Amino acid sequence: MATYLGTIDITPDGFKGIVGNPQNRKEVNEPLFNSLGFEIDHYWYGVGESTIYIVFKAPNNDVDVQALVMAVCASGIVNTMKAVRIIDAADGKKAAEKASAIVYSPPGS
Repeated sequence: MATYLGTIDITPDGFKGIVGNPQNRKEVNEPLFNSLGFEIDHYWYGVGESTIYIVFKAPNNDVDVQALVMAVCASGIVNTMKAVRIIDAADGKKAAEKASAIVYSPPGS
Protein backbone atom coordinates (compact mmCIF):
# COMPACT_ATOMS: atom_id res chain seq x y z
CA MET A 1 0.00 0.00 0.00
CA ALA A 2 1.11 3.54 -0.72
CA THR A 3 1.21 6.26 1.94
CA TYR A 4 -0.34 9.67 1.31
CA LEU A 5 -0.37 13.00 3.09
CA GLY A 6 -3.75 14.65 2.74
CA THR A 7 -4.07 18.36 3.43
CA ILE A 8 -7.53 19.81 3.75
CA ASP A 9 -8.23 23.54 4.03
CA ILE A 10 -11.52 23.83 5.91
CA THR A 11 -14.05 26.63 5.22
CA PRO A 12 -15.64 28.71 7.99
CA ASP A 13 -18.85 26.66 7.51
CA GLY A 14 -16.80 23.49 7.99
CA PHE A 15 -15.51 24.81 11.30
CA LYS A 16 -19.05 25.81 12.30
CA GLY A 17 -20.00 22.16 11.92
CA ILE A 18 -16.94 20.95 13.83
CA VAL A 19 -17.53 23.39 16.70
CA GLY A 20 -21.31 22.93 16.71
CA ASN A 21 -20.99 19.15 17.04
CA PRO A 22 -17.57 18.29 18.53
CA GLN A 23 -16.43 14.79 17.52
CA ASN A 24 -13.24 12.86 16.99
CA ARG A 25 -13.06 13.56 13.24
CA LYS A 26 -10.60 10.69 12.68
CA GLU A 27 -13.21 8.24 13.95
CA VAL A 28 -15.98 9.94 11.97
CA ASN A 29 -13.96 9.83 8.73
CA GLU A 30 -12.69 6.24 9.05
CA PRO A 31 -15.79 4.73 7.35
CA LEU A 32 -15.28 7.02 4.33
CA PHE A 33 -11.63 6.02 3.99
CA ASN A 34 -12.34 2.34 4.73
CA SER A 35 -15.05 2.25 2.03
CA LEU A 36 -12.25 2.81 -0.51
CA GLY A 37 -9.89 0.30 1.13
CA PHE A 38 -7.85 3.06 2.79
CA GLU A 39 -6.57 3.24 6.37
CA ILE A 40 -6.07 6.47 8.33
CA ASP A 41 -2.76 6.45 10.23
CA HIS A 42 -2.85 10.00 11.61
CA TYR A 43 -5.35 12.87 11.69
CA TRP A 44 -4.01 16.24 12.84
CA TYR A 45 -5.20 19.83 13.07
CA GLY A 46 -2.68 22.52 12.18
CA VAL A 47 -2.44 24.90 15.14
CA GLY A 48 -3.24 28.48 14.21
CA GLU A 49 -4.48 27.61 10.72
CA SER A 50 -7.46 26.13 8.93
CA THR A 51 -5.66 23.01 7.70
CA ILE A 52 -6.21 19.40 8.68
CA TYR A 53 -3.45 16.90 7.92
CA ILE A 54 -4.24 13.23 7.34
CA VAL A 55 -1.69 10.47 6.76
CA PHE A 56 -3.36 7.48 5.17
CA LYS A 57 -2.49 4.27 3.38
CA ALA A 58 -4.17 3.30 0.14
CA PRO A 59 -3.74 0.69 -2.55
CA ASN A 60 -1.74 2.04 -5.48
CA ASN A 61 -4.88 3.26 -7.23
CA ASP A 62 -4.93 6.86 -8.42
CA VAL A 63 -8.61 6.70 -9.40
CA ASP A 64 -9.73 5.90 -5.84
CA VAL A 65 -7.49 8.59 -4.33
CA GLN A 66 -8.88 11.15 -6.79
CA ALA A 67 -12.42 9.98 -6.01
CA LEU A 68 -11.76 10.67 -2.31
CA VAL A 69 -10.52 14.19 -3.11
CA MET A 70 -13.57 14.84 -5.32
CA ALA A 71 -16.02 13.57 -2.69
CA VAL A 72 -14.51 15.70 0.08
CA CYS A 73 -14.33 18.82 -2.12
CA ALA A 74 -17.92 18.28 -3.33
CA SER A 75 -19.10 18.47 0.29
CA GLY A 76 -18.63 22.24 0.17
CA ILE A 77 -16.94 22.42 3.58
CA VAL A 78 -13.39 22.57 2.24
CA ASN A 79 -11.58 25.14 0.12
CA THR A 80 -9.06 22.61 -1.17
CA MET A 81 -7.84 19.08 -0.56
CA LYS A 82 -4.56 17.61 -1.74
CA ALA A 83 -3.37 14.02 -1.46
CA VAL A 84 0.37 13.67 -2.04
CA ARG A 85 2.03 10.27 -2.15
CA ILE A 86 4.91 10.21 0.32
CA ILE A 87 7.79 7.79 0.87
CA ASP A 88 9.82 7.04 3.98
CA ALA A 89 13.49 7.86 4.52
CA ALA A 90 14.68 4.39 3.42
CA ASP A 91 12.91 4.76 0.06
CA GLY A 92 14.21 8.33 -0.17
CA LYS A 93 17.75 6.93 0.16
CA LYS A 94 17.05 4.40 -2.61
CA ALA A 95 15.77 7.21 -4.82
CA ALA A 96 18.91 9.27 -4.13
CA GLU A 97 21.11 6.28 -5.00
CA LYS A 98 19.25 5.84 -8.30
CA ALA A 99 19.39 9.56 -9.01
CA SER A 100 23.16 9.61 -8.53
CA ALA A 101 23.51 7.08 -11.39
CA ILE A 102 21.28 8.95 -13.84
CA VAL A 103 22.98 10.88 -16.64
CA TYR A 104 20.96 13.99 -17.37
CA SER A 105 21.68 17.02 -19.53
CA PRO A 106 19.59 20.02 -18.48
CA PRO A 107 18.23 22.31 -21.19
CA GLY A 108 20.80 24.74 -22.56
CA SER A 109 23.84 22.66 -21.64
